[in-house]
Amino acid sequence: MKKITSILAILLIVTLSSCQKKDGSDDPIINETMDQLIVDNDFNWTSGIVGELLISFINPFNVSTEKEIINIINSEGKVIKRARIINGSVSFNIDLPQNVQYYVQFPVTGDEVLITSAGTIEMELGPTLTGPGTLKSVKIDNCTTCDNPLENAGGELPVINVNWTLKNENDVPGWETTATDNKIEIWTSGFQGVIAQEGQQFFELNANMVADLYQELCLEPGYTIMWSVWHRGRAGVDVAEVKIGETVETAVAQQTMTDGNTAWGQYSGTYTVPEGQTTTFFVFSSVSSASSSQSVGNFLDNFEVECDYDGDGIPDDEDDDPGNGEVSFISYFPTSGKQVVAFEDLWPSTGDFDFNDLTMSNQVVINKDEDFNLLTAEFKVSIDAIGASINNGIGMMLYDSEKNVFPDNIIASVEGDVSIDDQNTNGLILTNNVFSAIDSYYQNNGSGPTKIPDTLRFTLTFNSNAEEFIPELYIFRTDDRSYEIHRSEFPATAAVDLSLFNTLDDNGNYKTINGLPWGIEILLDGQYKSPREKVDMTAAYPQFSLWATSGGTENATWYNIPVEANVIDISE
Repeated sequence: MKKITSILAILLIVTLSSCQKKDGSDDPIINETMDQLIVDNDFNWTSGIVGELLISFINPFNVSTEKEIINIINSEGKVIKRARIINGSVSFNIDLPQNVQYYVQFPVTGDEVLITSAGTIEMELGPTLTGPGTLKSVKIDNCTTCDNPLENAGGELPVINVNWTLKNENDVPGWETTATDNKIEIWTSGFQGVIAQEGQQFFELNANMVADLYQELCLEPGYTIMWSVWHRGRAGVDVAEVKIGETVETAVAQQTMTDGNTAWGQYSGTYTVPEGQTTTFFVFSSVSSASSSQSVGNFLDNFEVECDYDGDGIPDDEDDDPGNGEVSFISYFPTSGKQVVAFEDLWPSTGDFDFNDLTMSNQVVINKDEDFNLLTAEFKVSIDAIGASINNGIGMMLYDSEKNVFPDNIIASVEGDVSIDDQNTNGLILTNNVFSAIDSYYQNNGSGPTKIPDTLRFTLTFNSNAEEFIPELYIFRTDDRSYEIHRSEFPATAAVDLSLFNTLDDNGNYKTINGLPWGIEILLDGQYKSPREKVDMTAAYPQFSLWATSGGTENATWYNIPVEANVIDISE
C-alpha cells in the first residue's frame, strides 16, 4: 500500500510540474491544441484595447473645458492622439496595445488618468495651470517664448472672499484700467446667480465708470497670436470690443462682443504682431450695457493668448506640426504600437493553426487639418511571414469607426505600389500575389529562407467627406479572387463567392462551429514572433489558450511569453 501511495505521489508531482507556466508561476497552463478549444462566438480575436473611449469630467474647480484639447499620451508623455471637447463631451476611437501603459491627459490642468479599457473613463480635474498660485500666474517677460504670456487671465487674483469688490489696479496682478479712480471690479462665482466661466472669480468691465480694462504684453514681433475671451451681459444684452495695438490709444478693434445675461459667449481671433512692435496691448472697451448705470455691465473671464507660428488656427503647443500651415494634427493606426494580422489560408477548411500562412504588420500615420478633417494617410505594411503553399494576394478595405461600409468614396488618390480595387468602394489591392511583392524569396517560418521582411509603402489622399477610418487587411487567392479570408469581425467584400460560406469547416462568419477563426489581430509595442511551420499556436504561445477561452479577459499579453524554440524571431 505504501508503494502504491508513493507512486501516486510521484505521478502527482510530475503532473503539476508539467503544468507549471513558463514564467515560473504555479497557475496551470491549458494545453489543448487549437482544434480542441471551444471559444465564445462573440469573441473578436483581437489582442488589445479597442473601441470607443468616452471621457466624463468631475470639475470641482470649474475649469473651462469647452473647445479645449484633450490628449492620449504614452508612458513617456508623447502625445499620440488629440480630440477637442465640444458641448462638454469628447471621445476617442482607440486601438492600443496592452503590453504598455497609456493615459488620457488634460493639458489645461495637467491631470492624467490611466486607460485600462474602452468605454467611459472618469477624470477629476484639478485647478487650471493658469489659476492662482500656479506657474503661469507669474508675469512672463520673455518675448521669445510662446507660453501663455498673460498674468491673472481670469481675475482669480487677488482672492476677494466677498461677493464683489472694487480693487485698485495696483492690487490686481497684470491688469490696468483707464478709469480715473483706478478701480477694477471683481465678482465671485455664484453672486446674483452668475457662475464664472472658469475658476471662482471674474471681471465686470463697467466698474464705477465706463473705462478700458487692458494688459500690456511682451510678444514676439512677426508671430501670429491667437486670442480668446468669454463675455456675458449683466442686466441684459451688453456690448464690448476687443482691441489690440501698440498702445491703448491706437489699439484697433478686432471683434465686437454682444451677449445676454443667460450664458457666456466665446470670442476669438488672430493677430500678427508687426515687426518692430515689442509691446502689444490687449484692450477691452465697453460699448453699451442693458443698464442705464455706467457701473453695470460686461462681464469678462478666461482670456487666453497663444502663439500660432504657421497660422493654421491651432496654438503651437497643441499643433503636431507647428511649421506646417496645412497639417495641424497627426494621429496613428493603431493608436500606438503596431497592428499584426495573421492568417490561415485554407478557408473554408481549417489548416494547421500556426497562423503563419501570411503574417503582416501595419502602421499608419494620419494627417489632419485644424478641424480634424482627414488629409492624408501614410501606410507601412510589412510582409513578416509567408507559410502558404497557395499564392495569395493582399487586399484592404476602409471602414468607418463602427466597422461599417462608408456610403461614399472617401479616397481621392493613391500614391505608391498599390491600386484602387474596382470591385469595392474604398477598397485597395496591395498585391495580387504576395511573392511578386517581395524582393527575394523568404518564408520566415522555419521551413524556408529567412530575411528581414519587405514593406509595402503607400499614401492615400482623402476627399473632403472623409471620416475617421479603420483599415482592414485581408487575403485572397491569386488565381480566384472569390476566395477571400477576413477576420471574423469584418464582412466579406463584393468580390467573394457567397456559396462558400457554411461549407466544410466554416460556420458562416469566418469562424468554425467552435468559434475558431482564420485570422487574428495582435496590437503590441515591440516584435511579434510567428510560430514555426506546423507548430500549433498553443504550443508556440502557452498562454494563448486561456486568452481565447476567457474571451480575452485572461492572459491579455500572451504574445510576450513564447516558447522560443517554437517561434521565429525575424529581428535577429
